[in-house]
Amino acid sequence: MTNWTQLAVDTVRDPKSAADRIMGWDLDRATLYMALCAVAAINAILASGPVILTGQSVDDVAREALPILALLERPILLFVLIAGGLVVMVQGLFWAGRAMGGQGDMSDLLALLVWLQALRAVAQAAILVLSFAVPTLAGLAALGVMILAFWLMLHFISAALRFDSLLRALGLLIAVVVGVFIGLMLILTLMGVSAGGL
Repeated sequence: MTNWTQLAVDTVRDPKSAADRIMGWDLDRATLYMALCAVAAINAILASGPVILTGQSVDDVAREALPILALLERPILLFVLIAGGLVVMVQGLFWAGRAMGGQGDMSDLLALLVWLQALRAVAQAAILVLSFAVPTLAGLAALGVMILAFWLMLHFISAALRFDSLLRALGLLIAVVVGVFIGLMLILTLMGVSAGGL
């Protein structure tokens, strides 16, 4: 446990060095995909748990403004969305990164993103506990975690694909996120699903 805690601290202090250590584990692809499913399940439980346990439904106004919030009432669908999104993100980042001259192995990128999601799950659990004690502070903590996760993601992408700058990682991340979003919208349109249909 001490080693995991130290690695988490080192990830925040020196993301590049922590990324090198994680990539040095040389985990096989099957193990990494099992870990991906595990962190996706934990994140889905933490996101939908409060809604399920309290028996409350998502507010109608919030549901209309952001239909995806309805998935909080369906943890299995949320898990599928998170796990599928991670797989698509890894594939997109790897192949688009290769097109931009990046090097490295997909397993390295997968290991780093799984580790980042594991850290996110721990942070989400802490924020959940904090939300019962000091809701306002929990909101600020959630914002801080989002910013930190974005910063770590840039470092991890740069390390996994052997980029020489964070700007290349930022450009790649923006391109992949936009591409995935447009692709998802096209698929939903072809399926005849509207935004409200979620």
